[in-house]
Amino acid sequence: MLCRVEAAAACVWGVVGLLAALDAREATRFPLKSPSAEPPASAKASVSIIAPMRNEAGHVRGWLASARAQGATVCEIIVSDDDSEDATAEIANAIALDDPRVRVLRGSPPSGWVGKTSAADRGARIATGDWLLFSDADMRMAPGTVAAVLAACARYGADACSLTATLECGTPIEQAVMPAMAAIIMSGHPLVLIHDPLSPVALVWGGFVLVRRDAYFAIGGHAAVRGEIAEDRALAQRLKAFGFRVRLIDGHCFVRVRMYRGFADMWQGWRKNVYEGTKRNPALATLFIAAVIAMLVVPQPALVMLGCAAAHRKLRGTERKLAWWCAVNAAGNLVARALRDRAIGARTLTALAAPIAGAFIASVMTASAWRGVTGRGQTWKGRVIR
Repeated sequence: MLCRVEAAAACVWGVVGLLAALDAREATRFPLKSPSAEPPASAKASVSIIAPMRNEAGHVRGWLASARAQGATVCEIIVSDDDSEDATAEIANAIALDDPRVRVLRGSPPSGWVGKTSAADRGARIATGDWLLFSDADMRMAPGTVAAVLAACARYGADACSLTATLECGTPIEQAVMPAMAAIIMSGHPLVLIHDPLSPVALVWGGFVLVRRDAYFAIGGHAAVRGEIAEDRALAQRLKAFGFRVRLIDGHCFVRVRMYRGFADMWQGWRKNVYEGTKRNPALATLFIAAVIAMLVVPQPALVMLGCAAAHRKLRGTERKLAWWCAVNAAGNLVARALRDRAIGARTLTALAAPIAGAFIASVMTASAWRGVTGRGQTWKGRVIR
């Protein structure tokens, strides 16, 4: 039975590897160039940067420094505070005294709204720029990033453009899990399908989403996805459904982020999000868990155990087949990661921690699905989200 499961997993790895190879080629079609290489005309449009924030006192200074360093292309910087219980708004207001572009809003989400979507909506409604850039407090942009992406939108005919970012990982568990989780998300949303106007597959990275103002309001903005936890994916889907062109570009040299700090933070953050990836479908969540165990958790430990057995006796036929399929699966993981890791600035060597990453991912999906099925909802920054 296990041999058949691993054989099926190997087939899946074949598809995943093919998609990763196609995506790697697709990414070369849309390079993000330094703003110094762009014609001056690319800076004519204005950009409003909007950051929904809740309890981000530890990030708001760094984010504002990053946003303020983007130059004249940015006409305003809006911190939309989502009823923070810390000093987020006070810190932003103090910085606003030194930069007239910085504006601070405060508010609470109305009934039926997720806090982030409400804060993003408030910011968008007062923004004046031709383009709206939605960002997260933990994102850090290199100087000139906004100008470079604005030029890329003109060059590639994009109505919305998002960047992948270097995922900074400060602990071993982050280094094991974060690149693996990113690879899974990208495999489920292949770049070749995101860029295909005939495909419904859509995705943007929520920490950096630049969208033309008229396109944003044409699809109803965040008000149209007010109850979505994964609001970035929902926005991307609506943009494509309305016929707008979405581009997801490798931005790891321009943008960096440390999404979570340590096991507890990572557990709570992914528990909030992963069940959304299955569209809250318990059957799909169960299939996902089984696939992760077969593809990531089992292969390497099984190879070690079979290797130890082979040192003492001749392996039986089924054991040799199992060893073969496990080796194929372990290799498939390495190949897929090698093709995808560049977009997030990750080291492919961390793919050797696949059993640890897989155990975390399967466990957090189980916990997330359980909270969804039982109606407990997800928790984030002191709130319960249903």
